[in-house]
Amino acid sequence: MTKLTMTSWKKGLQTVSLIEAVKQYSTGSLIRAKAEVERLLAGESVSLEFSSESARDEFREKAEACGAIFS
Repeated sequence: MTKLTMTSWKKGLQTVSLIEAVKQYSTGSLIRAKAEVERLLAGESVSLEFSSESARDEFREKAEACGAIFS
């Protein structure tokens, strides 16, 4: 398992697309993905686990396109 931490977000964050990406690439359910994105919107850092480095890297690319910021 490999981890990645989202620390903030840009104005205009594509929330639904980010939730879909979290669900698709991390090791959680849709309910968990929505909760993680809501935590990010509330100002918390969110660490996610991925099954592989390639899944982590693909997620990061999609999430950055949605407006997520990483540490």
